[in-house]
Amino acid sequence: MEYVQVDELFEQSQKLFLDAKALASNKDATAEDLEKAAKMFEDGKEQRARSAMLQSLDTLAGAAMPQAPAPKPNGDYKSLGNMLCAIHNKTFRNVPDPRLIPASVVLGAQDGKGGWATEAKDLVENIGASGGFTVFPEHLNTLFQMETLERIVRQRSTVIPMRSRVMSIPVLDQTGAPAAGSSYYGGAVAYWTEEGTQKTESQPDFRQMQLTAHELIVYTEASDSLLADSAIPLEALLQALFRGVVMNEEEWCFINGTGAGQPLGIVTANTVAGLGPTIVVTRTAASQIQIADVFEMLSSFQGRSPVWIAHQNTMPQVLRLNGPAGNPSYVWIGNGRDAMPTTLMGYPIFFVENAMPLGNSGDIILADLTQYLIGDRQMVTIDASKHNRFQYNLTSWRAVHRVDGRPWLSAPITYRDGTTTVSPFVILDTNVAT
Repeated sequence: MEYVQVDELFEQSQKLFLDAKALASNKDATAEDLEKAAKMFEDGKEQRARSAMLQSLDTLAGAAMPQAPAPKPNGDYKSLGNMLCAIHNKTFRNVPDPRLIPASVVLGAQDGKGGWATEAKDLVENIGASGGFTVFPEHLNTLFQMETLERIVRQRSTVIPMRSRVMSIPVLDQTGAPAAGSSYYGGAVAYWTEEGTQKTESQPDFRQMQLTAHELIVYTEASDSLLADSAIPLEALLQALFRGVVMNEEEWCFINGTGAGQPLGIVTANTVAGLGPTIVVTRTAASQIQIADVFEMLSSFQGRSPVWIAHQNTMPQVLRLNGPAGNPSYVWIGNGRDAMPTTLMGYPIFFVENAMPLGNSGDIILADLTQYLIGDRQMVTIDASKHNRFQYNLTSWRAVHRVDGRPWLSAPITYRDGTTTVSPFVILDTNVAT
């Protein structure tokens, strides 16, 4: 029976170890290279174990043969095979032939007790070469995003569909100085008279306001490959994002717009700038909202459906609202246990991002939004085109919104005393009372 030479097995294992080390230490080694190096290392360990085992067998067999007693008819060993089996069972403690060991177990170094230690060769997912490369991370096909704060103006305003770019709207002029009565009636005056005397003539005044549709645009480009390969439905995502950003920008302009190429906002339409009916109340203390400010705003307000609109960072000021020196108890919250109120002086209050921050004119607003007109010429329309950037494999996305908005009053209403003014739109000013 022929055996592979011990030296040859040792040299083969040594070469496998060196080759595996060179391959694994290469800084440019790929995952495939590392897997190959691991396989070479395992093969080298197996060759080294077989070499050591055969060397031990040769040593034991060579030492036992000369000293063995001559075979007897009923002796201990009937054949060379019986002798080798006895030596193997005594010395290696029944360690099986490495050729019969399962692939999941590898012979290691000697255990110091005349036997051989074994090493498990299990498949695990935390090592790439041992099976980890077959385990793929899971990807959730859902995009997480924060919900935007509530938009207040559009759902409470008077919305008018427009069939052309410009719409003229007739209104009763209630903004003039009253001659003998309040300006609510547009200049019409009632007179007391005696029977048969000449009657004093009066007539209401009218004026005309206009809504002009302004364009609000969102535009982007996306590669066709991204549209095809994205795990998240990109088309639906873009449509939702475009619609959201357009409506949020619209809300900002309904509150703060300049009226030049965009809607005229409630804050900007004030009597200081001569642009509209908004009454501006002087602040009691810089960068504060006090109960006296709330009272002054209420006294200047006139409307059917009032709401408070305040910037989110004004909330601490509103939470700390308290009464005057003679009655300093809290007026907005009774305790810190119950839910925060949603009304101020009985009117709903909304904390939003599109009001001005604390300390600025319009950080808190009291408004009857039914007196704000919105003209819709074209609601948000989202289109996609492959033609514009066809040679680049890009699809163009565009959202278009055509709208205008403004208060229909041109100035506050004056009471019959000639000095008291009220309006559906009242804001707290930056300026501080002196």
